Amino acid sequence: MKKLKKYSFILFLFLSGCQYWNQIIQSNPFVQKTNNKIITRKHNEEKMYNQNYIDSLKFEIEANKIINDSLFTLTDSLFFQVDSLQNALEISNSRIAVNSEFVIPDSIVFANRMFYLKNERIREQFTTIFQQELKNAPSNIPRSGKYFALFDSIFSKTKIPLDIKYLAIAESQLNPLATSWVGASGIWQFMSKTGKGYGLKINSFIDERRNVLKSTNAAVKYLQNAHNYLLTKGSEDWLLTMCAYNAGPGSIAKVIKAQGGKDFFDIILRVDETNKYVWRSVAIKMIFENEKEIFGKEFSRELPLFTNTRTVNLTLKGHYKIDDWAQSQGTVVRKVWELNPWIKIYKRKRKKYSPINDIVLPPGNYSIILPKTSIGNKSEIVRIEKKFQKKNSGYFTQHIVKRGDTLYDIAKKYKTTVSKIKNINHLRSNTIRVGQKLKLYGQPNYKSVKKSSKTYTVKKGDSIGVIAQKLGIKSSQLVAKNNLKSKKNNGRKIIIIYPGQKLYY
Repeated sequence: MKKLKKYSFILFLFLSGCQYWNQIIQSNPFVQKTNNKIITRKHNEEKMYNQNYIDSLKFEIEANKIINDSLFTLTDSLFFQVDSLQNALEISNSRIAVNSEFVIPDSIVFANRMFYLKNERIREQFTTIFQQELKNAPSNIPRSGKYFALFDSIFSKTKIPLDIKYLAIAESQLNPLATSWVGASGIWQFMSKTGKGYGLKINSFIDERRNVLKSTNAAVKYLQNAHNYLLTKGSEDWLLTMCAYNAGPGSIAKVIKAQGGKDFFDIILRVDETNKYVWRSVAIKMIFENEKEIFGKEFSRELPLFTNTRTVNLTLKGHYKIDDWAQSQGTVVRKVWELNPWIKIYKRKRKKYSPINDIVLPPGNYSIILPKTSIGNKSEIVRIEKKFQKKNSGYFTQHIVKRGDTLYDIAKKYKTTVSKIKNINHLRSNTIRVGQKLKLYGQPNYKSVKKSSKTYTVKKGDSIGVIAQKLGIKSSQLVAKNNLKSKKNNGRKIIIIYPGQKLYY
């Protein structure tokens, strides 16, 4: 018992001592500061942990969003694949049966030439091409009814063999809107430069390569010119003329010179594509002539192009929308656009919003196809077409900047203002560069440009203000007309000119 009392007393003294020293320590400023740091550190660690946890949650949320987006994309993709498979199934179910027992004849006449197909190499090549053309025949044969009568009527006025009309199928599948990866366009697949060379207009508003009548006449001229050129090289072969339509007369002339042959069957063409154009045309003719034997039936043809339509002539001396004109003709502009694939949709750009679709015709003479059932309002037609004769009224046109051009000159040339040109083209300054395409309003006024050719030579000590005062014009006019640059000096804007410089006014 005495020992227990002894130990109890010792324990009491120990605890009392701890409490005493704890009070001393706590009352010590250094210790208090240290404790505060420890508490702050723990608080910061907790705060950091919580922030990391929040960031982790945010990251997980974003990750889930990405997963959800991916799932939506995958779902859309799967729906697209299903639709594609359904379309493929429909095409497969509606596919025209081909007589597998049809035997390709040993020969065929094309463009007044006999094609012999007994040679193993030639027959193998022709069979491959023939099988490829069979796939498109069910659409090409009906479509031929729309265009072949027109081709025959134009070709028959020349020495061009009528069979060359099949070249249009090889070129474009008789699609006026067909465009190749190299930029050839239209039913006869003219390149832009070649088309323009044969009188076809191509701009922001129209592309006459898609005008079936005009492009066919252009194709006839090209074929005639190519044939006449090859005649000077000793070749009368229209098959080589067809090759020249694809590769160019100069290319065919080089082959004739290099190999000595002057006939399609006597030379090896430099490019397989050129050679195949002829063989494709031959295969297409064979399919047309054996339509019933191959497919077990004759396809119904589309009506000739001008059967259910009427053609009207229209002359414009400015750029005009033709919505009102279409209505005065008893139809709507949409029908005019559908029946005339050479008319483009002009996308009028705006500063903030999406472009506006307009149907606009530039100055020129046009033959426009309209529905046969449309009945025009004569007085309205006269009123609107009279408006079309005003040269200075119009729509947006385009000016390509040339060396020496300024916005002032261009504005005066087109009877507009510098501010309008800047606004239409979203220009922040008067600086323009050579080759830049500027959208404008109105028609060129060439006379006004010739009259405004006065110049002033800058002298030592001159300033824009002094020169403008001498000439009796505004300083801003000189700056805009001469595209003058400026710099800031002590907060002041100074127009840069130098002695000897010529200023137009």
